[in-house]
Amino acid sequence: MKKSFQGCLLAAALLPFTASAEGLSYNYVEGGLALYPSYESQTFIGFDTRGSLAINDQVFAFGGLKYLTDDIDLTALHVGAGVRHGVDPKTDLWGGVTIEYQEVDYAGACTFCSSVDDTALGLRGGLRHQVDEKLEVGASARLITGDLDYIGLTGTGRFAIQPNLKLFGEVDLYDGELGLIGGITLDF
Repeated sequence: MKKSFQGCLLAAALLPFTASAEGLSYNYVEGGLALYPSYESQTFIGFDTRGSLAINDQVFAFGGLKYLTDDIDLTALHVGAGVRHGVDPKTDLWGGVTIEYQEVDYAGACTFCSSVDDTALGLRGGLRHQVDEKLEVGASARLITGDLDYIGLTGTGRFAIQPNLKLFGEVDLYDGELGLIGGITLDF
């Protein structure tokens, strides 16, 4: 029931819309340091990078790469397309469909272990709000299918230090495990 409800919310965000919020850029690259202090009995540290490219006022392409390591290595790559809907001049709802690749490499954890990988579909969506000219906040959800399926939730803040350069911080619940991500965003 929980997955069905969250899936319905994400699917609703995928409907084609025509308005867009002012000031929210869908042309950006960002990256930073990721820390998941207690994910599956590991203290994962690594990087998280992602980007978005506006195709027109409503449609955008997006993707990302996350690499985390401890005794086990975790790689997650996604690419997809999304749509945005302007709720008001400062707020967007967005949603998209992705192809997700995940690999878990257990080689460092034990002698007889190998890796597991999976390619599957994902649904991602969320809300972005421009508080003022310097601060943007947002929340998003992702439902990843396949053998390595999971649900993820994020809360993000971006603070402009220059017109096209922002600091970002994010709290991520990755399959129920808490992660913290911090870095920079470059709008273009």
